[in-house]
Amino acid sequence: MLNAINWKDDFFISRERIVLTNNEIKIPGFRLFATHKVKNAILPLVPHYHESAFEFTLVVKGSMSFYTGKEAYTIPGGSVFVSFPDEIHSTNDIPISLNHQYWIQLDISDPAHFLFLEEQAAAVLIADLYKINEHVIALGNPEVCKMIARAFDLCRKNGSRLQIAACLLIFLEVLVSSSASASHHPESDIETAVVYINDHITEELSLDGLARLANLSTSQFKQKFRRVMGVSPRNYINQEKISRAKSLLLKGHTVIDVAMQLSFNDSSYFSTVFKKYTLKTPRQYVNEHRNSI
Repeated sequence: MLNAINWKDDFFISRERIVLTNNEIKIPGFRLFATHKVKNAILPLVPHYHESAFEFTLVVKGSMSFYTGKEAYTIPGGSVFVSFPDEIHSTNDIPISLNHQYWIQLDISDPAHFLFLEEQAAAVLIADLYKINEHVIALGNPEVCKMIARAFDLCRKNGSRLQIAACLLIFLEVLVSSSASASHHPESDIETAVVYINDHITEELSLDGLARLANLSTSQFKQKFRRVMGVSPRNYINQEKISRAKSLLLKGHTVIDVAMQLSFNDSSYFSTVFKKYTLKTPRQYVNEHRNSI
């Protein structure tokens, strides 16, 4: 697996990030349980994989982007990103922006010692996890997020291991059944707005105009957009503009030209927004990309 790291986290606690390993969890097969409340953009995740382990990233609030190979995925709040054992994934060069997330790693190398299950039951569950046919799964039930939060608190307080394992098993069954039933699609009014944004990303986009397009008041539109997409409409627009900006910059367009093409008021403001979403100025981004070739 060239250019990818076999990623292994260590125990860690700070105000915003807590990582518990199997040494703290003490449940067979439960390799990692962690949470992070990202209050400021942080560096992107480099290409990596988890040997013999599934990883489930539950985004509670905000959103997150992942890449597997050439596929890009956006994970809104209330959804889970699934990475399969030994599957290379990253956030590409996109910094991790404001969100609250939990992530879980399950070591499937020994079904005889997996979440306190009898070996045959463990093998069936692992087989079901491999049958998940989506990388992004919408849970559709806020109670599942609350259950994972309760399970994490139990882990931190050295609570009942059987209760923690039971919560995890329910979570896994919800993922399997949700994947088998249907993929997540935005509600039609918000989907209409998202398609319009993507098709007119070079224009100056008005939230009032987008709300009218969705047949909602502006306040209703902003609330519903955040609920469905996991981010505010302005945040989504800026993310898409910066994604387009990267492509234009790498094609040789100047910073001023890109700012004008994407309807920013001036190049200084464009550079400020660009750095907010990439942690680099436009020139730093271009220079770094050229140096990596």
